Amino acid sequence: MLGTMGKNERGSTSQRMCVGCGNRAERDGLVRLVVAPSAPFVAVDLGRRLDGRGVSVHLRRRCIRAALQRGALARALRGVAEIEPESIERMVDQQLTRRVRGLLSSALRIRRIAVGAEAVRAELEATRGDLLVVAEDARGRATELAKMATAIGCATATWGTKASLGEAFSRQELGVFLVTDRGIARAILECLAQIEALSEDE
Repeated sequence: MLGTMGKNERGSTSQRMCVGCGNRAERDGLVRLVVAPSAPFVAVDLGRRLDGRGVSVHLRRRCIRAALQRGALARALRGVAEIEPESIERMVDQQLTRRVRGLLSSALRIRRIAVGAEAVRAELEATRGDLLVVAEDARGRATELAKMATAIGCATATWGTKASLGEAFSRQELGVFLVTDRGIARAILECLAQIEALSEDE
């Protein structure tokens, strides 16, 4: 479950057509798939930096699967070998997760993140915080901290498990962390929204 932040003030971007549903959308709302030189012969280009033929598809399971089932991806990429939708979904998820971890490293480097319940509570009591992230299996104090965050207008999100969050911070387990940089918080929230959309059938 994701919270919200204020609207991004960036200007609108160019539009592309999703080869899954056929609808046009802002480029930032789509993921680019390009022909790769080796198996599985399709690469996910989140940053839109890779050379070669490419197509765009919504970051939604139904659009990715529709593009593959209808042969739209193979036609658009001129006969590229067939690939299972789960492979593309997994590649997208892995890239988004790596991006989130990179953003967390940036927040740590500039000391704009609180890690662990006590550190998070101290920041929230001082009315500081732009994004609170809680592990899916966190209990107890995490619920109270989420209420505190909401009360001061801080966005909230549920992501990963205590084990996976702990791994991101070189700990055995971690139930909660708080980002106190608005730009980093917004970028993380966008990635988490895309990961969540990828897991939804509708």
